[in-house]
Amino acid sequence: MNLKKFRLTLISCILVTSLLFSGTAYAQDEELPDPGITPDSPFYFFDTWGKRIGLFFAFGPEAKARKALEYAEERLAEAQAMAIKNRIREAERATNGYDEFLAIVAEKTEEVRQQGVADNISEIVALATSKHLSVLDRAKDTVPEEAREAIVKAKEISLNGQQNALRVLARERLERAIEINLASIENRLNRARQKADENNTEEVEEALEDIDKLFRFGEEISEIARGLGKDTTTAEELVAKATSVHLEVLAEVHEKVPEQARAFIENLMANSLRSRERVVEALKNKGALGEIPEEAPVLQRIQEQLRERIEEEIQERVQEEVQERVREQIQNLKPEVPKPVVSENETEAEEAPSTEREQSRRS
Repeated sequence: MNLKKFRLTLISCILVTSLLFSGTAYAQDEELPDPGITPDSPFYFFDTWGKRIGLFFAFGPEAKARKALEYAEERLAEAQAMAIKNRIREAERATNGYDEFLAIVAEKTEEVRQQGVADNISEIVALATSKHLSVLDRAKDTVPEEAREAIVKAKEISLNGQQNALRVLARERLERAIEINLASIENRLNRARQKADENNTEEVEEALEDIDKLFRFGEEISEIARGLGKDTTTAEELVAKATSVHLEVLAEVHEKVPEQARAFIENLMANSLRSRERVVEALKNKGALGEIPEEAPVLQRIQEQLRERIEEEIQERVQEEVQERVREQIQNLKPEVPKPVVSENETEAEEAPSTEREQSRRS
């Protein structure tokens, strides 16, 4: 077994084991830094000034990205501390600061990418925001009801920050970007399973919505790599293996949630299966399918009615994809309408009446 295959096997085993035998995964034991001076302090302006000065003296885009990420974590710690105290306005202020610093991180990471050396900092940012999402999950379960909105907003910011970083990382290290995105899906699945066990349908649905975004984002970063002409075989193998496990967890959650939540899970399962079908087909065409089964094993274990509904959903997606391709082909076939050529004499003739009208108005 060569090094590449050994690495792929090891990653797949980690993904499978962590999903099947753990309630949480990836950076779950990590904590945010001490918040220090918080927005409810009269001396908070010192903290703001200090961070501006710190960014000013960070030289170069990568140094600024790292410093801004450090400050973003501090702002997130402040938002969490304020939410626990039920200081809503202060929590929102800190959350806005978190958003601002992550925007700086994204800007400076893009500058580094343009210099051709962004894969290291983009991976650091993607992993840091994964940690943020795990911390915010725990915070959301403990803060007062009134303060949860600030935590939800911070989660959205974290997810956007992670995806911005992964877009950059995918250009140079697609497999690593896919791994991190799959780990985020895994954490969301574990969250959905945990909340299904607690009969918390609202939290299950929120986790499932995140999963849907992450599934779609995985396809986006794969498209980025294909557009750059990169070999996507290893990434496709990772997706095929991980998706099989994701489907097992979705089927498990499906059995535990109320009827009204099941339609969304069935939709997710159809999306996941369709994604898996595409990567399996790509691997078959390359002769790289190996031991990956063509059909997802979960289909043999779920109820027949559920399988039929999911297969109907998949057929709808296939038809939509075909229609979209046809529309694109038609659009590409449309000839450009040439602009009429206007001679100088015609232009002068058109301008003459308007000049006479202007003189008439003046008189």
